[in-house]
Amino acid sequence: MSQDLDLNALARFAAVVEHGGFSSAARALGQPRQSIHRSVAALEAEAGVRLLERTTRSVRLTAAGRRLHEHASSILRAAREARTSLVEARATPRGRLRLTAPHLFAEVFLAPALLEFLARWPDVQVDADLTLSRRDLVREDYDLAIRMGGQPDSGVTSTRLGEFEMVLCTSARLARSLRLPSPEALLHAPIVAYGAFPSPVWELSRGSDSARVPVRPRLRVDSARIALDAALAGLGVAMLPRFLAEPGLARRSLVEAVRGWRPASRTTWALYSGKAGGNPALRELLTTLRRHLAGRKS
Repeated sequence: MSQDLDLNALARFAAVVEHGGFSSAARALGQPRQSIHRSVAALEAEAGVRLLERTTRSVRLTAAGRRLHEHASSILRAAREARTSLVEARATPRGRLRLTAPHLFAEVFLAPALLEFLARWPDVQVDADLTLSRRDLVREDYDLAIRMGGQPDSGVTSTRLGEFEMVLCTSARLARSLRLPSPEALLHAPIVAYGAFPSPVWELSRGSDSARVPVRPRLRVDSARIALDAALAGLGVAMLPRFLAEPGLARRSLVEAVRGWRPASRTTWALYSGKAGGNPALRELLTTLRRHLAGRKS
């Protein structure tokens, strides 16, 4: 008998025994009855002994068939366990994740999710690059990028994480001297720009009215907390996430700069390549992050 057993033939033989016949085994396996019969006949021919006694109504194991069935059951069980182990290995988060995110989002929202994630999955290592710069995911080999703003381009996979309300604010003292009755007045006001290009355009709305104002920043900085400090110090008008400005607004050390006019909310996106989308570690991190975001008011 050949040293190499055909596992498919063994599986068909075991199915005949366990289902009590060739027709029942064929239905259970979704295979033609003739294929099942040929596999068992080939095993018998190779072994040189009959494995099954056949009648018109049933099949019965011979002594040789009983011994082979015991071994076949053990071999097939080991094969199923090996397959399960491979599936679990593919599904278990492990390895290194490279991600990039804005400082403020990382500090306020990503950090608690990341700490929980790392505590739960000890075989994962994370490299986090915190910056407002828009990294190239594929070229720079990032698994995940978190960005705020409009819908990302179609070159990568994107999923929406949430929206964050923005507010146009300045110190109460500066507001009294500026007197900003309309968005156009911002053209002549000192501006603190968080994360914008040197000449950003601020888009504001009030009901059905809208305005686009090209502002010239006195200070441009990619740190929201520095922009907040500058606004509190009366250095200019800043557009900031409301959750960051809210304590100052509540104490009245900050006020909304142009009464009734508000910036559009910023959508936060998770971006990843199609290849990274099948990464179990990335999938688990996004699940953890969404749960944390759902539990916080933006």
